[in-house]
Amino acid sequence: MSAPYFTLPEFKYVKPQTLEEALKILAENAGEAKILNGGIGVLGFMKERMIEAKILVDIKGIKELKKIEYMPGKGLVVGATVTANELLQYLEKNPEIKKKFSALYESTSDLADAILRNRATIIGNILEGLPYTDAPGPAILFEAEVKAVSTRGERVLPVEGLVLGPMMTRLEPDEIVTEILYKEPPAGARTGYVKFNPGLEYGYVNVAALVANPDNPQKRDVRIVITSATTLPFRPKAAEEVFKQDIPFEKAAELAAKKIEEEIEPLSDPYASAEYRRYLASTLTYKLLIKLARGE
Repeated sequence: MSAPYFTLPEFKYVKPQTLEEALKILAENAGEAKILNGGIGVLGFMKERMIEAKILVDIKGIKELKKIEYMPGKGLVVGATVTANELLQYLEKNPEIKKKFSALYESTSDLADAILRNRATIIGNILEGLPYTDAPGPAILFEAEVKAVSTRGERVLPVEGLVLGPMMTRLEPDEIVTEILYKEPPAGARTGYVKFNPGLEYGYVNVAALVANPDNPQKRDVRIVITSATTLPFRPKAAEEVFKQDIPFEKAAELAAKKIEEEIEPLSDPYASAEYRRYLASTLTYKLLIKLARGE
């Protein structure tokens, strides 16, 4: 007899102590086993019958997945089981790295609340694939890549395009994401994150942005990632291309904001209409870009 809706169905719980052991379990039970990391996403989806799992493989006991390492010139590596609060503590203890990855720090600070940040992992927040999560925007902004490992070997996948929808990714059923690499931003780049969420955990619109060399059109590097407004993270490439024109930065930012209004296909729900999200995406992006360009 199946369990009532919004209670957990029966499953087998296993907690391997090594990556090899975890990979073997997944290989032998492909399609029936799911990874349990922070657990916030997968358990909720199981309660709502959005996913099925006969076996939950708890990877929190695998020591090699609990790592944070900055490699100069390459970027910041965050292991699969690192929680949001652990990442915040690391960045606060390393102010120069925090400055390089400001958008990552700001988005992680905005992720849920302090209690959930003790449990939620950065990689889990990305892979659950909900439109309103905070981690995907900065990951795409810093051109992050994940390492996916199985008994067949390992491969590296960009975060941009990795998620296809709620609990749907390009990962194979027997793969474990062991780490994510946030690539080193351009020299002198400023990054930031803004979340519009009046009184709510989730934002109506979230914007992550990077600005380098704002006063030099030949060397400008501007990146924009908008989340919460659309089903999947939105990278407005046409808006980014505007900054390659030989025009003042503020004028380029105005034109980019208009491009976003034209390109974006926003969600509509009880919290915010599509048109309101369109306005917010354009306005918040413009304000964040100007703030970063001015070094405020």
